[in-house]
Amino acid sequence: MAKKVTKLSFADVMGTNEGKVDIDCSNKGLTSLEGCPERVKGNFNCSGNKLTSLAGAPKKIKGDFNCSRNLLTTLEGGPEEVKGDYDCSNNELTSLGGCPVFVMGDFSCSGNKLTSLKEEMASSIGTIHPGCPELVEGDFNCSRNQLTTLDGAPKIVGGDIDCSFNQLTTLKNAPEIIFGDFSCTGNQLISLEGASREVSGNFDCSGNQLTSLKGSPKRVKGNFICSCNHLTSLKGMPQEVNAFECSNNLLTSLKRSPEKVKGNFDCSMNQLTSLTGAPKKVKGHFICSGNQLTTLECGLKKVGGDFICSENAVSFAEEDIRVAKNVRGNVIV
Repeated sequence: MAKKVTKLSFADVMGTNEGKVDIDCSNKGLTSLEGCPERVKGNFNCSGNKLTSLAGAPKKIKGDFNCSRNLLTTLEGGPEEVKGDYDCSNNELTSLGGCPVFVMGDFSCSGNKLTSLKEEMASSIGTIHPGCPELVEGDFNCSRNQLTTLDGAPKIVGGDIDCSFNQLTTLKNAPEIIFGDFSCTGNQLISLEGASREVSGNFDCSGNQLTSLKGSPKRVKGNFICSCNHLTSLKGMPQEVNAFECSNNLLTSLKRSPEKVKGNFDCSMNQLTSLTGAPKKVKGHFICSGNQLTTLECGLKKVGGDFICSENAVSFAEEDIRVAKNVRGNVIV
């Protein structure tokens, strides 16, 4: 016989609550939010329960709203206004219909079963209404779902965007300007066409199926990471980055590398036979190990960190490298 599920409401566990302070009803075995106050002046945390619906949830929350780690398949019935973070991660969501249009803090829907970020709703003109917030002032995290496109993503995100570990084949409909980090690692991207024009933080497109960097952001103020792809060329990458990592690809040339790198430069585990095209100046570590290098001749003039060139076709003399490349750190051959 199937085990009978015991119904347990908010009112059963928390009694009468006027919502004047933070409410934490997490990990209480709740199956229903019946009995919640309509307004909460602080945070509302109902995570780690057995909720299948947000019916009965507060309508207005001045702090954070956390309904993560439940059994929710929809956000219908949830709060209409959240002035802090909104966390609905690690549920069974197949749609974001029902969430607020604006979220003043972070929004996380990671670890669900989403195949789309937009919600189709019947109307007289057959329009498609957004299923997720249009504006997120903090970070937006839709990682670890089943998304194949970013259609319906917020138009404006004030912080980081994490769409990693989905099934994305395109970056079309990503915001044009990203004010934090952007991570699309662990998808099925074969092109960066549609990527944001400018990223104020780091840009990580590692672990995809890219053969080219065409379509990359024009400007990345942080680190640019494109490791673990199928790149044969660096054509298309931005010329100004903080650090650059293109390890574990199929590169035979470093042409079109940025001229100056403020952090580390890592081109290890490729098919390089020379370093032609390498940056002229690297303030961090320079890592070119695991290639097929027979010479280190290139335009590189200064390395502020370590120079690592082990496991290549030939062995190189440490002292020759240190003098030729003006290495300030260690030389590892």
